Amino acid sequence: MGWRGGWVVSLLVVGVGCGGALPEEGTEAGLAQQHTSAPEVTAEGLCLPTAAGTQRVKSILPPSELGIPRFAMGPGSFVDFQGTLHFAVNGEDGRRGLWRSTGTDAGTTEVRFFPPTEGAFTPLLSQLTATPARLFFVAPDAAHGSELWVSDGTTAGTRLVRDLTPGTEDSYLTHLAAAPGSTLVFFKETYDAATSATRYELWRSDGTDAGTVRLRDFGTTVDVSYLDAKQGNALLFFVSERPGAISLWRTDGTTAGTVQLKRLDAGPDTYPNDVRTSGGLTLFKLDESTGLQELWKTDGTAGGTLRLASFGATRSMRVLGALGTYAYVTTTSFSTQYMVLYRVPLAGGNPEPVFTLPNDYASQGEAFPYIDAVSQAPGGRKLYFSVAIGSNGPAPRDTQLWVTNGTAGGTTLLRRPLSLSDEYSSPVYAAADNLIFFSAYETTAGIEPWVSNGSVAGTRRLKDIAGPAQGGSSYPREFFRQGSRVYFSAYDDTLNAQLWSSALSNTCAAPEDAL
Repeated sequence: MGWRGGWVVSLLVVGVGCGGALPEEGTEAGLAQQHTSAPEVTAEGLCLPTAAGTQRVKSILPPSELGIPRFAMGPGSFVDFQGTLHFAVNGEDGRRGLWRSTGTDAGTTEVRFFPPTEGAFTPLLSQLTATPARLFFVAPDAAHGSELWVSDGTTAGTRLVRDLTPGTEDSYLTHLAAAPGSTLVFFKETYDAATSATRYELWRSDGTDAGTVRLRDFGTTVDVSYLDAKQGNALLFFVSERPGAISLWRTDGTTAGTVQLKRLDAGPDTYPNDVRTSGGLTLFKLDESTGLQELWKTDGTAGGTLRLASFGATRSMRVLGALGTYAYVTTTSFSTQYMVLYRVPLAGGNPEPVFTLPNDYASQGEAFPYIDAVSQAPGGRKLYFSVAIGSNGPAPRDTQLWVTNGTAGGTTLLRRPLSLSDEYSSPVYAAADNLIFFSAYETTAGIEPWVSNGSVAGTRRLKDIAGPAQGGSSYPREFFRQGSRVYFSAYDDTLNAQLWSSALSNTCAAPEDAL
């Protein structure tokens, strides 16, 4: 199946697995931080949101039959379409729905319902992708299987685009991305079990049957990585020609605009990783079988696609993002188990160490730090990232939220621990440059939503959604800013994950004393 499974051979994920101790079964010994009063206003002029302003928007799903809060699906795949939140709802019973919300119970309505399909399971409604005039997504129905759909935001205007795999068999569609003219580009991947090969076809669609056409057939002799980058109205993607030459490609949804930008590396068993886009620049790394790791940048042109630095096999490198004239990465030594923040000049030059992150467990056996999540607000001057410290079991020893502005003095530990479970990872979402949403664990409240303005004093629990009566955690997922609200899903007293939101404001109330 080539890269369909993900090209994921990362040495960093040493703490991921199943069956580890859950947070509520563990301890915070030595990790707790005392809450202090917080400066309220962020750089954007937003105040830290409040518990009172964080409310359930609507109860959409019935009580979970599975009954395991950390596995609850809840609303997700949030997207801004024509100024209104649109999202997917996937029920445990196979019922699916495209929904929209204005932030109120009455204003949260189902656009299109999809009943369960026959068989062992119903594929998810997923991959919501907005263009100015059309909302595309993938959804299942009994007659066509899982295929491409389009909506104008109304029930009558939501319809199947084309049955790309005729009959009830599903189409495997990936890399959905907006292109000029409210069109969509995407890949159709077809796996042939007889030859153990996948055919990769690049398509475009204007939302009509006739306007959904194949742009290029890459055949079965190449692999297309699951990683990509959306840069403006173009999609950047990676193609590997067997036995191992890798190229970066670009498409704007036209035949003439689908081109190979640059051949990146001819070495065997080389694959991309850590693709992160910041404004008009995308950073990525290439991992080689020798252990060599290369940091690259691209602005979507051949001339602007350049290798910035190389890192040897004695440490593992991960990409964080770009700030000003520098790219920022972390390296973790396989021998010392310490993580170091580096900056790399975007104009060319040697990597420079900025800050060494502490590791309380470095001398206590396996304790390898790795990057779990990274977030940067559009145009932001800070990078937020979570670090997990692995163990010889599936669950991490420690999890931490950090922020950096690119300097040693501006690199700060905001909160530890986050989730200590291997079955739930804390989301990290920068709603603004100085407003980050995440989840964190406390012995008294479990895993709940937290916020920070980028300072230790301005980091606090947002709300105890599960509450003492529930005796557990709400396991927040998929924070997403839409206008003056940040939406997310959370497991609450309805015994399932529902749609929640937190109101944003530049009129600050007195600090809450509920923490």
